[in-house]
Amino acid sequence: MGETPRITALEWDSWNSVHVTKHGLARREAEEALFGDPVVRETYKNRFQFIGPTQEGKLVSVVVGPNPHLPGVFYVFSARPADRKEQAYYEATRNQSDPDADG
Repeated sequence: MGETPRITALEWDSWNSVHVTKHGLARREAEEALFGDPVVRETYKNRFQFIGPTQEGKLVSVVVGPNPHLPGVFYVFSARPADRKEQAYYEATRNQSDPDADG
């Protein structure tokens, strides 16, 4: 996997704002998960999946891709509650990188 992208801003429009809402999330929650303490993995088409907690502790999956015309700006393709596999991946990755974690 490559480096974690440096995101300076998110690109929101009417489509992705509605799409996130259909998954039961607010834009704020997607941003909290992305800019908080996520684990990151590359997906496809130069996109990245961030799995991280909101301030309320809800684990969220956010998929973003770079805007080729604006360095550091990423378009939000999807944001939704993390599924079981994503939750397990998050926990395993966090525990692996946390020397104080039980295990």
